[in-house]
Amino acid sequence: MTTFSHFGPEHIGMLITIAVIVVAGLLITRRSNRKNAQRTALILAVITLAAELFQDFLLVREGGNIINFLPLHLCNIGIFVNLLAALTKGKLQSYFAEVSLVLIAPGSLGALLFPDWTYRPLLSTISILCFLTHTLLVFIPLMYLVRKSVRVSFKHFWYSYLFLALVVPPIRLLNEKAGQNYMYLMYPPKSSPLEWIYNQTGDTYYTAGLVLFITVLLLLEYLVYFLAAKASKK
Repeated sequence: MTTFSHFGPEHIGMLITIAVIVVAGLLITRRSNRKNAQRTALILAVITLAAELFQDFLLVREGGNIINFLPLHLCNIGIFVNLLAALTKGKLQSYFAEVSLVLIAPGSLGALLFPDWTYRPLLSTISILCFLTHTLLVFIPLMYLVRKSVRVSFKHFWYSYLFLALVVPPIRLLNEKAGQNYMYLMYPPKSSPLEWIYNQTGDTYYTAGLVLFITVLLLLEYLVYFLAAKASKK
């Protein structure tokens, strides 16, 4: 079976292709009216869910255990966050869209940069589905951003913590009871930034390292959005 490597020629080519498609898509949807944009967000969220379900079907058909493919990784949960954003309005939609933008999208971008499916051929069905779902998880919240449907503010810094406080404890419990590693709460995927954190903290302080990493990431993101908003007013 032919594999691909992180930032090898095939991977870089895929990343460039994804970047071009995302930029072109954002330019198109930025000019669409509100109704069409809302419909597009919903359609793309449904496509993401369908692609994920099809991917899980293929993995189980290969002989995998369904317990290993539950939609409990951060990116998987992001699929439902985007669905909720597309199906709600007002402050509720803003909440889900902002969580998707500052928390889910960076995680999905990390998965695109450091995919854990490199053991498969780049153009295999499952590999393409993985690239597709993670690309949509980056694109959808960016669409909300360029259309100004979400306004990132330091006042909303607690949004992601509330979200994580709700989803992490039960997933952590499942991991411990079923021997799983959803959201990489137990140990990191190989060749990823989380592996560096694990190497620095060890098993004992790995969770604390994740909390610190997420906090620093969110601070940097909110600072960038704050500076960008300030610059746009000048």
